[in-house]
Amino acid sequence: MLERRFWCVALATYVTAAVGAFACRTRAVSRAESPPATGDAAATPAAPSATAAADAEATASIGGAEDAGAVPRGLACLIEHYGGRAVVDAAGAWSLELPDGAVVPWDDGRSKTTAERIASPDLEDMLALRYPRGAIAPVTDVEHDPGRVRVEALFRATYGADARAVARSLVDVKLAGHVVRFHERAAPALSRVAARIDALLRADPSLRRYFRELGGTFHPRNIAGTNRSSAHAWGIAIDIDTSMSDYWRNARGEIVWRNRIPAAIVEAFEAEGFVWGGRWFHYDTMHFEWRPELFDERCVSP
Repeated sequence: MLERRFWCVALATYVTAAVGAFACRTRAVSRAESPPATGDAAATPAAPSATAAADAEATASIGGAEDAGAVPRGLACLIEHYGGRAVVDAAGAWSLELPDGAVVPWDDGRSKTTAERIASPDLEDMLALRYPRGAIAPVTDVEHDPGRVRVEALFRATYGADARAVARSLVDVKLAGHVVRFHERAAPALSRVAARIDALLRADPSLRRYFRELGGTFHPRNIAGTNRSSAHAWGIAIDIDTSMSDYWRNARGEIVWRNRIPAAIVEAFEAEGFVWGGRWFHYDTMHFEWRPELFDERCVSP
């Protein structure tokens, strides 16, 4: 009887201790997961530890993120087109971690002119100017160069770190009787353009003069007069016949917009995600460049 009473007391003690431990753990988890108090009852929050900040960055990636809704809309859209992982630091500043390890800020906090965006862009700058479609009209606003802002780190990570890497990714595309080399990521879009152009040429053979001698596609070089890489360096741009082109650097004196490219050709390219240099104040009317993010409404700030 004494032995039985001993085991009963021991069992009761164990159960009491276990229930108490469970209750303590429940309160701890509840405090961690509950939203902070507001108003007079709010407590001063503790500064986040380095580990907490690292965890915040790790969980902010698109795809499986715990707080993906906080990712800026434009940044999330760029990730869909270019890849990478959105990260946020302890101060709430967002960046894009690229597959090659480079980290590019979404917003560097600076107010810029278009020229400054082109010279020193963050990711948000790429989307700052809405790309227009529709009727062709003269461009008179010096700030209107949608598509000329390119973050080179993003393009290197996407299309190739150098000319050799890009060259390995080039494939053949047939366009208006020519075979051109284009980056494999953009080649399907150019093939669809080619089908549209073929239909135009059948309906109006006079348009063939705009494709007699193509200006080229892949060419590892800088933009004339700058130290910035041309879109041709990544194999995502094509220049049509140079003899039918107008270029702002060839203007004498004041820049005055000019164009001879028909709207039907422009529409064929834009329908497949290519920006046209004729939409720029600093015009380059033979130039078409694959920039699908500029045609995606999700990438445009609301």
